[in-house]
Amino acid sequence: MKVAGKSIVVTGGASGIGRALAERFAADGARGVVVADINAEWARKVADRIGGVGVGCDVANPDSMAALVTIAQRAFGTIDVFCSNAGFTDPAPGDLSQPVDAWHRIVDVNLMAHVWAARAVLPAMVAQGEGYLVQTISSAALITGPSGPGYTLTKHGALGFAEWLALNYGEQGIRVSCLCPNAVYTGMFGRPLDDESAAPPDGGALGQLLMPEDVAGCVIEAMDAERFLILPHPRVGDSFRRKATDYDAWLDRARGRLRAMR
Repeated sequence: MKVAGKSIVVTGGASGIGRALAERFAADGARGVVVADINAEWARKVADRIGGVGVGCDVANPDSMAALVTIAQRAFGTIDVFCSNAGFTDPAPGDLSQPVDAWHRIVDVNLMAHVWAARAVLPAMVAQGEGYLVQTISSAALITGPSGPGYTLTKHGALGFAEWLALNYGEQGIRVSCLCPNAVYTGMFGRPLDDESAAPPDGGALGQLLMPEDVAGCVIEAMDAERFLILPHPRVGDSFRRKATDYDAWLDRARGRLRAMR
């Protein structure tokens, strides 16, 4: 999959990884980029900079997602690539005592949004005989770490849904890639929304903080190879293999790391 000449939608595109993806797609010659975000003003700001279309969208709402797909189709015709990128982490304190509404919200944004996107975009992709879904998930889907319980369960679920899509739609020309980075210097790690030049701080126990632009480059490379799993941090793949080899030993080591971090 080459992005040149393609029509692409990016949710959560106003900042962080989403912004970097939208900018990279435009720089690599995409026919059109739709930047969607719950912050419509910032979505339009990014879109104006790259010559795309900015749209306000609540990815947790299936009607809002369907409307986004309609807008993209009207603007650029077919949708060749849909990047389901929006997400957030548990509110403090991020434990089991969170209010019920907080649990519902993180499930809707981090998990169900992938379902609503697929329902909205796949019929046309199947009809045209091809399409690409890029799902921004997290290393937390592969190697549970210091993230909150809501973040962890939704990321595991999102990876499982992506696998289901790849298995059930692959023969119809649909390709799926899952982006599973570790720490990336976005708003979740304190990067100011309006300061795109800020350098990442030391990641400490989390390891290297990558820049969103570096992650976008990994996505381009993986799409070119049509690779399912995108791991910008090699250590994630190493840990995932250790986990698969000896789950109990991995749990013991992970518990020790979490104790040290706390």
